[in-house]
Formats: sequence, structure tokens, C-alpha cells
Amino acid sequence: MILTDSQIKATYRAGDIVIDPFDENQVQAASYDLRVGAQGATTSTKKLVNIKEQGYLLLNPGDFGILTVFEEIKLGPQYAGRFGLRSKYARKGLIATTGPQIDPGYRGRLIVGITNLTPRAVSLPYKDDFVSVEFHRLEEPSTSPYDGPYQGKLELGPEEIETITENEGMALSEVLTTLRSLTQDVHLLSGEVKSLSKIIPAIIGIGMAVIGVIVALK
Repeated sequence: MILTDSQIKATYRAGDIVIDPFDENQVQAASYDLRVGAQGATTSTKKLVNIKEQGYLLLNPGDFGILTVFEEIKLGPQYAGRFGLRSKYARKGLIATTGPQIDPGYRGRLIVGITNLTPRAVSLPYKDDFVSVEFHRLEEPSTSPYDGPYQGKLELGPEEIETITENEGMALSEVLTTLRSLTQDVHLLSGEVKSLSKIIPAIIGIGMAVIGVIVALK
């Protein structure tokens, strides 16, 4: 059963779903909007970005990035969540590459992967709504609540940063940059070839004239 807005508020008040900080303005008809958190990293920056200080996380064309959500979540054993990117960012050409399920018993801050598939840079402002979560009440509590590697995780760790900074080969953003550079070089070379195509006939004409003069002198 997907919880409605009033059920989300009631379940929060009962302590079965914890969202910290909780803001009723983030509650939608049947979901809760989570915001951009304080940490992120992208394949173009290749380092940890303090989104809170910078004000936003910038995803360049072709960039893959990871970021934490602002809120900390805790689910009781009878609740699960499913989350996805908000449509306002999906319409800009971003896709979320994480999830979509939050298991019963999970606690921590979600770490979300984002890819920019567009030819333009897209920014994710700090504390802006960017993913929505549906909460589901299960028919009975889970007998094996989540206890995986992300349990209790509140910030990006070395393993997440390494996936961004130490990957082998070229990232998609670097490939696109290289292709744009090659395109510019091709256009430049094409212009030079066109210029030569105009000059060469003149050079040939002068050469023929010189040869004609030499022959005449003989």
C-alpha cells in the first residue's frame, strides 16, 4: 500500500518512518521530496565537492555524478520506499542511476547517482528538491531488515569517491569534450584546405607562365 500525504505525516509522527529534518512542505499527494545534500563528486571534477559551500553541484555534458540527499531516513521493518528523479530534472536530460528501492529497516542518507545525457551543463542547487520517495506499508514486518554496507551511512566515503576519481579510460564528459575539440580542428583544417584550393591554381598558373617564358627564351 502506497502511503498518501496524510498517512506519511501520521507514520512520521508515530516514529515508524523517520525523516530528519522533516518538512511538511516536502510532502506531496503520495510521496515525499528529498533535497540535494552537502556532498557530491563528478567525473569532470574528480574530487569531493562541498555542495553546501559552493551552492550547487554542476554536471557537465556527459558527466556522471554522485551526491548525498539532505535528509536522513529511517524505515521501520514494515515499510519500504521507492524513489526516482523528479520530472523537472528528468526533462532537462538527467537520469538517476541508483535505486530504486529503499529496504525495510534502512537508516542513513541516500547516495544518488546522476548522469547528464545532454549537450549542456545542468546544476543541482543545494537543498533543491531532486528526488521523490514513495513509502509502502507491507502486509507484515520484514523478518530480515536491511543490514547492508550502506546502513547508517551519512556521507560519501573513499569507495564512492574512488569510483569517480580513479576510473580507467575516458569518462563520457571527456569523450564529448574531445569530440568537440576534434570537430573544431576538422572545421579549421577544412577552412585551410579551402584556402589552399584557391591558391594552388594561381601557383600552377604562375608556374606554367614561368615555364612558357623559359621555353621562349630558348
